[in-house]
Amino acid sequence: MQRAFSWSVFVVVMTWTVSAHSQSIQNRNYPFTGTSVCLVAAGGFNAKLQALGNTFSTSSSILGIQTFHGDGTGTVTAQEVAITVPPTMGFLPSAASDTISYSFVYAIQSNGSFTVDLVPGSFAGTVLMGPRSNQTFTVNLPQLAGFVGVPSLNPATLILASLVPTIETITYSNNDVEQRICHRSRVLIQNVN
Repeated sequence: MQRAFSWSVFVVVMTWTVSAHSQSIQNRNYPFTGTSVCLVAAGGFNAKLQALGNTFSTSSSILGIQTFHGDGTGTVTAQEVAITVPPTMGFLPSAASDTISYSFVYAIQSNGSFTVDLVPGSFAGTVLMGPRSNQTFTVNLPQLAGFVGVPSLNPATLILASLVPTIETITYSNNDVEQRICHRSRVLIQNVN
């Protein structure tokens, strides 16, 4: 009897905690910024995640709005600036900018941690400046994981980062295909309008 009561109290507390975290971010816009560094491999990657063929790396910053809906879905719109840094065997160092948008699903745990996953097929990117100017592209973004900040007098803050090295495939409108592995971090601050 005691064990059943304790379990019931635990379930109620955990449900309230998940609900509180969920309510703290749902139906809200979060302006965000972040950085990414990617290793791009012309020949893809082997099973040990080692780059094959000609390789280069990119470094980028991003600024955008991430919207969390109350049903566990959301959207992102953002603009990035990236540089291709030397050494770039077979590639000229360059700079570029692009806009991106996509839909995502999210799940919040009782401890305030949460995950964000791209809805397959929803990613749309357009290169604004640089060697691929005016091309569009798609990519399979990996899961990001993070923590929900504690709302107080200040806006709530969310943090996200990539935790697992994942091979991403970028497909451009001219049919070029590249594989890359990136690490990303994002800081989101609740819009209090």
